[in-house]
Amino acid sequence: MAVIPKEPLDWLSLLHLQIDEVFDYIARIGGGERWGECEYLPAIDIFETPDEFTAEFELPGCDRGDLSLKLCSNTLILEGVKRDDTRDGVSYRCLERRFGRFCRAVEVPLTVDIAAVRASFRQGVLTVTFPRLADRGKIIREIPIEQGDE
Repeated sequence: MAVIPKEPLDWLSLLHLQIDEVFDYIARIGGGERWGECEYLPAIDIFETPDEFTAEFELPGCDRGDLSLKLCSNTLILEGVKRDDTRDGVSYRCLERRFGRFCRAVEVPLTVDIAAVRASFRQGVLTVTFPRLADRGKIIREIPIEQGDE
């Protein structure tokens, strides 16, 4: 039995799922990728306190060994793969979970101490925390201008 949404936003979510299914089908019959998109995109929560900047990535079903976390300049980059764990020989009536490679990037503010970043993976949530710089004046510094040859 199909679930019929009652709220307007639920209708949009249903439409989004159906459009995704159409694009997945077209990609499968065409033998290609989804126009360069990742197959799975983990949800992210980003929040700040006076002392910290935190990004939380929702990664249910992912193993820590399938994740790569990098910091490039002031961009935090999470790459990984959520492996397909569907069952063989089963006829699914509904399959909304997504699997595949993913890449998410988060811009990190300049007021954090990138050398003191911490990351933990617990119950399918990767939490990356940057402490704030104690001396925020470090992000703005005066650059002396030398006299050039004329």
